[in-house]
Amino acid sequence: MTQTETVSPISPAAPGQRKPRDWSDGKMRFGVFWPGARTQLPSQRIADMNPDPLDLNEHIAMARTCDRIGMDLVLIGDGYAPSSEEGSKIGFQDPGLHAAILAAPLLMATEHLGVLSTLHTTYFAPAQIARIAANYDWLGGGRWGWNIVNGYRDYEASLFGYADLPNSADMYDATDEMIEIVMSLWDPSKRTEFEGKYHRAHGKLKGPYPSERPVFVCAGASDRGKRFAVQHCDYLFASPTEISAIPSVAADLAEKAADAGRDSAPEILMVADVFVRDAPGEARALFDDLMNSFAETGAGKTWSTQIGKLRAEKKNPVKFPNFVGTPQEVADQLIAAYRDHGLKGVIFRMPVWSEAEIARLGPVFDLLEAADVRVHPRDRAHSW
Repeated sequence: MTQTETVSPISPAAPGQRKPRDWSDGKMRFGVFWPGARTQLPSQRIADMNPDPLDLNEHIAMARTCDRIGMDLVLIGDGYAPSSEEGSKIGFQDPGLHAAILAAPLLMATEHLGVLSTLHTTYFAPAQIARIAANYDWLGGGRWGWNIVNGYRDYEASLFGYADLPNSADMYDATDEMIEIVMSLWDPSKRTEFEGKYHRAHGKLKGPYPSERPVFVCAGASDRGKRFAVQHCDYLFASPTEISAIPSVAADLAEKAADAGRDSAPEILMVADVFVRDAPGEARALFDDLMNSFAETGAGKTWSTQIGKLRAEKKNPVKFPNFVGTPQEVADQLIAAYRDHGLKGVIFRMPVWSEAEIARLGPVFDLLEAADVRVHPRDRAHSW
């Protein structure tokens, strides 16, 4: 957006618009890894192509375009510390807007879009998360969800007084306790009395209370993380290097869900890059060029180590599946992934982001609707 452009005032969701959740239709779901910073990749060239992340009008305009074209959801990632000094100099993840703050204008500017906020269990008390979540559930009429993140960066944890983060298994055990407390605090009929190994809570939280549990998602890549997902979550973010890995991820989740006595496993949202241009060959040439713009930089090397740890991927830590081409080519690639690998959910990472870039996905979604593999959220009787 230009400096002189504005958007119309935001307004809260109308009461009584809550739709039931239902993933049984077998249709594809799509989301955007929301660009809360100038660039999501440590590249000066990519950063120079993107808008100011502190321009609220840009975020509202993008959200409304997501709503219009039929994006199902957006994920607002978050962190507290910059990835590196080199990264901060080019706007890589810094400055970045807080996921618990940015969710409000996105919800208020849209009617159908699901909004997922990242809230770290290590840095919040259970009552804080319970109250934030309950208020966002009210604000969005059931369109808000919690991306459950324990934390994995020691340099970030030190901001909160930790010399080192606890080990991953202990953090998952602590989050199990947190969720038990949060669920209890959402029950207006009782007083919470909880004494655990990691958390304690006594008392009653004031309303509003969710009429049903908000959507829970996580990105657990370890065995313990996947068991946590099948115990608590509706979605699992998966980040394989190849689309062909999705069936094995789904089979593993199904087995763990059965072991946990759950009727169905969490839905999978695969993280993938997307890049659309109208002329044949244009998107692929530019995308490949942009992806090569950070490999040998200091910020790129630092991030490669960090993202590899998060993904539990050592061989190709920065490699993600991608859907690149004309609208027809991207639609065909998505249909093939749906047909050949059972892929039903994608969370798009958009290296170049703006309202105009979001709008480029509109024709792709129209083609997918014509192929009967997706339904616009506006036209279905259920949310998410």
